[in-house]
Amino acid sequence: MNNPPMKRFDIGTIKRLFGYIKEKHKKRLIIVVVCIIANTIANIACSLFLETLIDNYIVPLIGVENPVYTELLKAIGIMTALYAIGVVTIFIYTRVMVKISEGVLKQIRDEMFVKMQKLPIKYFDTHTHGDIMSHYTNDTDTLSQLISQSLPQLFASAITIVGVFVAMVVTNIYLTLVVIASLIIMLTITKKIAGNSSKHFIGQQKAIRKSKPDT
Repeated sequence: MNNPPMKRFDIGTIKRLFGYIKEKHKKRLIIVVVCIIANTIANIACSLFLETLIDNYIVPLIGVENPVYTELLKAIGIMTALYAIGVVTIFIYTRVMVKISEGVLKQIRDEMFVKMQKLPIKYFDTHTHGDIMSHYTNDTDTLSQLISQSLPQLFASAITIVGVFVAMVVTNIYLTLVVIASLIIMLTITKKIAGNSSKHFIGQQKAIRKSKPDT
């Protein structure tokens, strides 16, 4: 079966989508951005605080006859608070993004319905009912998932990469350079292997097609 041709990525579509979001949900979008940044900072802080917790609070208590756990409990309380901030911020921005996506979805569907009423009869004669309804159901649902899940995850991943990189540089610049060099080498090797594999795969498919008897 022939698959329909895939459309190229259009940055204008993303701009239009953000236009819908900024038009009526600008304040909610700001809340989402703040929560994502706070969540990323809290997660990175928890990871960095583990070293301090072990070296400064747990190791000194090993072998002590009458250990005092006051400072350790305070440190654990700090970590608990950081994890709580992470959980609360995820809950907040997830709920807010759902409201944003539902609002944008309703606005887009209303505009689609108005547009459909202005279309000529020829459009409905040349398009099936399933094709038309698919725009109102499948396409808009996919758009809703993009707004509520994909965009926040993309932004959170970008902030996490930046935050982790800064933390790595602050912790040990030399190990950071080693990681970057290793990453570049891995990407180069992976790209070369993938390129060669795709060529051999195409050649294999051509050989299989030639070897098949005509029916």
